Amino acid sequence: MKEIVVIGGTGAQGLPVVKSLSASKHFAVRVLTRDVNSARAQQVAKLPNVTLIQGTQDNQKDLHRAFHGVYGAWVNTDGFTLGEKNELFYGCRAYEIARHEGVQHYVYASTDYALKDANWNELYHWGHNDAKGRVADFILAQGQKGAMKSSILTTGPYMDMLLDGHFLPQEQPDGSFVWANPAKSGKLPLINLEDVGPYSLWLFDNLSESAGMDLMVATDEVTFEDIAATFTKVTGKGGVHQYIPIEDWLNAAEPYPNAPANFVAGPQAHRDEASMTWRENFTPWWKYWGEGVCQKRDFKLLDRIHPTRVKNLEDWMIKYKYEGRQRNVLKGVEDLKKAARLMMDQAKSSNPN
Repeated sequence: MKEIVVIGGTGAQGLPVVKSLSASKHFAVRVLTRDVNSARAQQVAKLPNVTLIQGTQDNQKDLHRAFHGVYGAWVNTDGFTLGEKNELFYGCRAYEIARHEGVQHYVYASTDYALKDANWNELYHWGHNDAKGRVADFILAQGQKGAMKSSILTTGPYMDMLLDGHFLPQEQPDGSFVWANPAKSGKLPLINLEDVGPYSLWLFDNLSESAGMDLMVATDEVTFEDIAATFTKVTGKGGVHQYIPIEDWLNAAEPYPNAPANFVAGPQAHRDEASMTWRENFTPWWKYWGEGVCQKRDFKLLDRIHPTRVKNLEDWMIKYKYEGRQRNVLKGVEDLKKAARLMMDQAKSSNPN
């Protein structure tokens, strides 16, 4: 049985990948995790043919151990922990180390390269997308000659962020729901997280077609007006999108004062001239997605690759019994809560009175 190492396997995107590879019954899975005793790590360890290896994605010795002896790799670096510069460095180094260790098929989980899509307009530059975009371009630029083939899996915002994250609406006293944010009329390529698993499995199962491919996935392309209208259609409850200035949204959503872009690393994360604040990161994030600057997805191709995928937002809301209320989905949110607690503990210790 061929073994695939998954880096980021306990995250929101990596979990369905591990599940799909495990369920295929022809791949074993090795999951690199910094804490083998965490609840998410123990969850994946219970799956058939899954083993855990302790280490971090920003340690080169750990990466050598993770890639050694495996057939394939699925790699999703965590920009909200690493920061833009480290994600660029370790994203490239992971690929190089995988080639050294003899990996035969390397799949890198990327996202839309916003700055490039916007014709290098700096108003659309933010760290956690552009770092991944640069790494993806670097990987594909190496070509498919030699022993290791490579593929890119590009995802946009998660449809599941309607449950947990920036797309969660606010319930009003009258029972209606409001999506108050800075998005304009752009269509967002939302992806159902559960379908990331089958897409990733297809890449590994179809090397002759997937080598050199940048598979850009989405479930549906929708505006926030579409989201509100679909919500009303499915639930019978009132839904409306309310445009608010970016500063209003930032003031309400900032994790903690002067938070860095890699906010889950905590308030003491290293900063230098190249570092972006959380506000600097999410201002262009909303501008890019809210204006629909990103590349369109090929839904005919996606239907061929994954015929049983969730086809649109309405089907997703029905399948997951969406009611506009929060459910825990995103690992980053869990880490954010830890970072916030750390910040408060540090503040108390420095000012005991």
